[in-house]
Amino acid sequence: MNTLIDLKQEYLSHLKARGKSVNNVKLSLRLFDNYLERMDIDFRHVKIRHAQDFQAYVSTATDDEGGIRYSKGSVQNFMGCVSSFYDYLRKRKIIYSNPFLEVKRVKTGKPLPKNILNEEDMNTFLSCLKRFGKGDDLIHRRSLYKAHVVSELMYSTGARINEVMKLVPADLDFTRGTVRITDTKTAQVREGILNSFAEKVLRIYVEGMRDYVLFGKNNSDPALLFGSRAHLKTWLNDILGKESEKLGFGRFTSHHFRHAVGYHLLRGGCDIRFIQEILGHKLLHTTQIYTKVDKDDLKSVIDEFHPRTLRNGNHEKL
Repeated sequence: MNTLIDLKQEYLSHLKARGKSVNNVKLSLRLFDNYLERMDIDFRHVKIRHAQDFQAYVSTATDDEGGIRYSKGSVQNFMGCVSSFYDYLRKRKIIYSNPFLEVKRVKTGKPLPKNILNEEDMNTFLSCLKRFGKGDDLIHRRSLYKAHVVSELMYSTGARINEVMKLVPADLDFTRGTVRITDTKTAQVREGILNSFAEKVLRIYVEGMRDYVLFGKNNSDPALLFGSRAHLKTWLNDILGKESEKLGFGRFTSHHFRHAVGYHLLRGGCDIRFIQEILGHKLLHTTQIYTKVDKDDLKSVIDEFHPRTLRNGNHEKL
């Protein structure tokens, strides 16, 4: 009869033969061993409740100082590794089913993208998009102009590109300076706020330029504000990526606008609950991701508020 030790070694050898890294797998299986020994459970008899209990076991493990030892991301990794091991056992017909597939995993917050432009760089980027007359030909200039309009709308409202795709002209209310947005995740409707510049840009587009921009476009839908649903995201991200690279800003996609809205409003002193409403977040903790500060922010805070700095005539000899 195969022992757990033998099966683990065979599984690790199997992974290595496929060129897979096994360090995380080793740690995960070692923690699982500890759990089985502690609970006096044979690995062949693990049920769904035991798999759930193992997740709780690693989630609540503490370090020497009493703090939580493993992050939620690590816990997800442990569960994934042990689940893959049980899939291996099932294919070997050593067990009949994989109980880890039935466990609801702990959720981890999505990290912010690394390339959120600061306010100054965002202004530079949007100003570059505004210069749509630099296009190589008429078609290119029309495309750049449309990207300029969409970008100003997204940076003002924080709308997702999938929400922008569905907009129709009637969703815009220039009297109130708002745009009706249907949330792609919850199907709920919220009001996006147009800043004065975005409102002016959209008004010019709708009242004087839209028919010209959309004229002759293949497969365009005249009912939609920007004439396209299927390819708008790919088209816009391609333009944004190219323009960002030219400016030396690195990778930039349409979703960076949404994150920039939350990040910049918070840095400007906006109440986080207003930001939650603007972005249409159902839960406040989703919005709280923007409270994470970077090292440049910390440096500026120290320079501004710490008493031991070279300002206000403080030139004590070092």
